[in-house]
Amino acid sequence: MKTIIAGGFTPQRKAISVNDKFGNAGIKKQQGSTVIKYDTLSYTGQNELRFFEGSSQRNFPLSNTGSDGNKLGVGNSLVVERAYLSVIETVTATGAVTITTIDAANALIQGAVKRGEFGFAIANSEVIKNMPILSWIPDFNKNANQEDYNNFEFDTQLVIPPLLEFVATLRLPTLTAALPATSTFQLRLTIEGAGAIIAPRTTF
Repeated sequence: MKTIIAGGFTPQRKAISVNDKFGNAGIKKQQGSTVIKYDTLSYTGQNELRFFEGSSQRNFPLSNTGSDGNKLGVGNSLVVERAYLSVIETVTATGAVTITTIDAANALIQGAVKRGEFGFAIANSEVIKNMPILSWIPDFNKNANQEDYNNFEFDTQLVIPPLLEFVATLRLPTLTAALPATSTFQLRLTIEGAGAIIAPRTTF
């Protein structure tokens, strides 16, 4: 069970503090919420994937960023507390879809992603650099409490203010062989945490 330290600097306080520095004093008056953003990209063996960049062109079920794309709208903010990667395999002949963790994915994809590195930038400023994906999987994940735990919990709470572009990069080694032609593959990145959404009338 995860220990919760009372009286600490909460994600909500961090979001208000960072937004105040950017002149977004109204964030404290918006609706507090759990915010989850995801983006899905086709994977054919390329060496870099840039999640959320251009995501306004990818509708549900590929992304939930909507027309704002890789910016949060006015009155919206997100504290990135956790992230995870998932693999989506679609069988070409039948259209059957399987969504798995990295550990349960195609062996070639496992080998590439586990050797990959993660980065995150807000307004063209790197806030995460060269983070090994190996630290996300259960064997090496310091927060894993069971063998299927693939969420990575960040030690530093990263705040995405409204109207600033954010991009997550996944750097991957070259595949050791071709992916099977019987399926197509996608990688999805999900980020989540406490945040704020616009509240034009009242909060709950």
